[in-house]
Amino acid sequence: MSKKLIVLLLSSLLFVGCSTKISYFFLDWAIEWEVEEYVDLTSEQQDKFDIIIESFLVWHRQQELPRYRDQLSLLSTLTNQQTMTPELWLKQVSMAKAHWSRIFDFVMPDLLPILASLSDEQVDQVLTQLRKEQKELIEEYAGKDQAELIIDSDKRIAKKLSEWTGDITDAQKDIIHQANTQRLATLDMWLEYRHEWLSQFEQAMKRRQQTDYFTQQMKLLMISPDELKSEVYRDNVTENTRKFGSMLIALNQTFSQKQRKHFDKKLAELVEDLTELHLDK
Repeated sequence: MSKKLIVLLLSSLLFVGCSTKISYFFLDWAIEWEVEEYVDLTSEQQDKFDIIIESFLVWHRQQELPRYRDQLSLLSTLTNQQTMTPELWLKQVSMAKAHWSRIFDFVMPDLLPILASLSDEQVDQVLTQLRKEQKELIEEYAGKDQAELIIDSDKRIAKKLSEWTGDITDAQKDIIHQANTQRLATLDMWLEYRHEWLSQFEQAMKRRQQTDYFTQQMKLLMISPDELKSEVYRDNVTENTRKFGSMLIALNQTFSQKQRKHFDKKLAELVEDLTELHLDK
């Protein structure tokens, strides 16, 4: 549940179609709506959760948004000066993971007591929703061969790129396709990891009254989930991240003047929004 809320947050900041500022101002409502998909909180739990969200948004606006802004500004410089490398891209991804970890470090001390206070019926609600999502994922990918997975990835990346650059060329679509064909297969390992994560989350929730154990397990699941992944899976993910960086570098070198202008404008607007949100008291 908590992990998906952070996905919602990051999506609101980086991938929304409307104004980042508007999305951010409605973020508390969006989080509340998302939580309702998983569990019906009691009035007491809801009051405590509301306090967490209010505190979190103040902290996030003051402390974290400048970090996002600075990283985006750095990405802009690396892109426009054509100085990005696969290794620098890996560092950018590590910085993004650090953003994620700090969020959990901030919310977990107050969030864990609420999770521990859930009744057995509420825990069943959460687990039922998580199992449903896991089943839907398996059904989505079941039976698809590597060629079909590549086609799906081609479409997703091309769509996302077009949101940042406008219409993309056939040559750029070829770069995307070539990169996807060179990616190491990780689907089975990813689904296995998700199954293990859900299994350990279920065990943690069943032992939520054992404070030390519960705290340790939730930190593992929310802050250090890579520890649940096999060494081969982690290595493959790192290599695929490096390959993705190489693809971005190749695409960047093909941007037309119009595409570059579109990209720079969109990125500048996002940086400006983050700055204004940070300064807005």
